[in-house]
Amino acid sequence: MKGLPSFLGVLRRRNFSVFALAQMVSQFGDRLNNMALIGLIGAKAAGSTFAFTQIAVFAALPVIIVGPISGIIVDRFNRKWVLVVVDTIRTLVVALIPTLFFLTGNLLLVNLAIFTIFLLGLLFNSAKMSIVPNLVAGKQEYLSANAVANFIGRFATFLGLLLGGFVVEFFLWQRIGIEGWQAGFYVDAATYLFSAIFLATLSLPLRALKPKEFQEKNGSTKPLPTEEKSPFRKGFEDLKAAMALVRRRRLIRLVYGSILLTTLFLGAAYSLDIMLAQQVFGYGTKGVGILGSALGVGLIAGALASAKWGKRAGEMNMMAISLVSLGILMALSAFTSEFKLFLVLTVVAGFFLSGLMISQDTLFHRMVPASYRGRIFSAKEIIFGGGFMAFTVVLGSLGELLKLFMNYQTGLRSMLVACGGLIVVSVLVFYLRFRRSKRRG
Repeated sequence: MKGLPSFLGVLRRRNFSVFALAQMVSQFGDRLNNMALIGLIGAKAAGSTFAFTQIAVFAALPVIIVGPISGIIVDRFNRKWVLVVVDTIRTLVVALIPTLFFLTGNLLLVNLAIFTIFLLGLLFNSAKMSIVPNLVAGKQEYLSANAVANFIGRFATFLGLLLGGFVVEFFLWQRIGIEGWQAGFYVDAATYLFSAIFLATLSLPLRALKPKEFQEKNGSTKPLPTEEKSPFRKGFEDLKAAMALVRRRRLIRLVYGSILLTTLFLGAAYSLDIMLAQQVFGYGTKGVGILGSALGVGLIAGALASAKWGKRAGEMNMMAISLVSLGILMALSAFTSEFKLFLVLTVVAGFFLSGLMISQDTLFHRMVPASYRGRIFSAKEIIFGGGFMAFTVVLGSLGELLKLFMNYQTGLRSMLVACGGLIVVSVLVFYLRFRRSKRRG
């Protein structure tokens, strides 16, 4: 009985409920943005696979280029207003995308707008994850808060994927003189504006909004030197301080390692399991959509279960159990001969993936000082984005190489077993080493 009340209890806190509502609408808009982009390419660049490649590149570049800087900005400026300003700018940029396309007739300025949106999204995510602990009563509610945030994100994604296509293709748009993809961008802009307005109403103390400044004013950190430092030097010192914290805290390094293994699982699922569904089981693109829905169901169920039983299991155990389970499920998927069973494995994988991500965020919230959270979470985004891209490219290339020595289906299944086994062995080795060192210390 305690799980559900704790899940609902954080929603009774005004700041968290405002934050949650803003996020649900905003993340629904994110998925709508994806659908609008697909609609734009389908209408104006049909048959161009390179158009989708361009979008993927411009979406990934911000994490690689400005990932570390985003954390510094979040830790130095008022986090509430970082969220509000970012969503306000995203409102304007998204609303301008149709105009940018009609002015140029090509996707160049649209791609630059996409780069800007994902750059702002990186800032937003770092600030969002940094401020979550300050929206609830204390550490005892961190897990529930992350479970609710995860649940809302997955539910909004599910709704966005389910309804986004209907919004973009709604027949009334043409009657008022606009195309469906244009309407998709305008509705998306409205969701960002809604989020900005609601986030502006958050009422938080200085220690939550600008923890670094709060600590300096209250003498809990070294006073600022009298000489004025350049922004570049301040940023460099902030990065050095964050790296020193990671070196001192073994548990932070362990969580980063688990995030890297998570990207191995996701990269393998994207490169190998999707190919299995499309080509081996013969379900094509429809199969990918069905798998996405099954994964979404599992993610939502996992968020609810984490709120109910997560505290009893403990975040560290939950993280290890989830990763081992994902590795086993990946290996089992290689021996699956029926799509229905493959679908069941996908739902279960979503369940454990949700618990894994919730435990990772909660561990960071518990052990990272408030003034460092922006940098720590921006590093998480870098590892997540970079790791996923790297594993996707490596596994995809390895799959092409293996086709020279064995048939396609055997190569896919062999790589799935290898990736699943690597995840399980890595978790067991590092987890046992951590437990042993903890007993010694």
